[in-house]
Amino acid sequence: MIGIARLNSCREMTPSVRFFVPCMIVCLNVRESRIILLPLATLILKNSMMITRRNFLKAGAAVAALSVVPNGFASILAKKEKAIGVQLYSVRDDLKTDFDGTMKALVDIGYKRMEAAGYRDGKFYGKSPAEMKKYLADLGARMVGSHTGSGLLAEGDTKGWDFWKKNAADTAEVGCKWIVQAGYPSKDIKSLSDVKRLADQFNKCGEIAKANGLRFAFHNHVDEFHELEGKIPFDVMIENTDKGLVTFQIDTAQLVYGGFKCHDYVNRYPGRFANWHLKDANADGKGSTEMGAGIVDFKSLFAVAEKAGLEDYFIEQERYNMTPLQAMKHDYDFLMNASYVKW
Repeated sequence: MIGIARLNSCREMTPSVRFFVPCMIVCLNVRESRIILLPLATLILKNSMMITRRNFLKAGAAVAALSVVPNGFASILAKKEKAIGVQLYSVRDDLKTDFDGTMKALVDIGYKRMEAAGYRDGKFYGKSPAEMKKYLADLGARMVGSHTGSGLLAEGDTKGWDFWKKNAADTAEVGCKWIVQAGYPSKDIKSLSDVKRLADQFNKCGEIAKANGLRFAFHNHVDEFHELEGKIPFDVMIENTDKGLVTFQIDTAQLVYGGFKCHDYVNRYPGRFANWHLKDANADGKGSTEMGAGIVDFKSLFAVAEKAGLEDYFIEQERYNMTPLQAMKHDYDFLMNASYVKW
């Protein structure tokens, strides 16, 4: 394992390679696989001999080689953070009993990108958009998305559209990028004609979102994968929405429970899945579990991230084998340690 250590004497580095970097000396211990960074002023020359041009070039080549491997020099100088978000529904009960403590605990784990599931009457978890934006900023976090939604609106339903306009304005004010229809209104859907009406509704939601500087997304569950008049409603929604206005937030566990593989959908509809909910699925078909403990093929999904058009992703878990916050720590660490998750 490569690490950073303090050097008191270059004798402890034998055999070693030493060379100059502006204002810094780098010692590469090949035998012990250690890299040590030293201020130039602390340079100690072994046996009082100056570094030759030949040794300098050899050392430079060694470090250049390290820069192309996962645990190389570049990753040591600046560990790359991953843009791991969290859907706050994952800790819904904790938020009810200790909102401040739960939010701080999430930030301490490493979550800086939040997705709300608590927009009611113009407020997010009881705070105005401006209050919530400042609250999160003080924690070093931000609200990236918000789950909300309505049923299939009847023609001429001005009250329903007033809801979407107000909702989008508040979601923009809190600092979000995404406003998300949180589910499929299956009770309102009786025919493929209804599905197409819903797709038209999503296009209009997308226009409202765009007017407020937001992106609109639809979050899948399971019912939309059940055949209706010989078609899969999820496919019909994708095919009847404007790619520039509507994206689809993959709920990985729900899609698998619907009978499909996430990466197969990406390959079928490239560029339509810019937003993901990462949730592992229990093999028994009963809800979610900790990431890596279930049946979702995350590696194959991340392999097609670019093809999907991925921009943001959020961890969500609804059932646990530990406390919700422990599960959030487990899931965060799972993604941080997954070499196939690049950002």
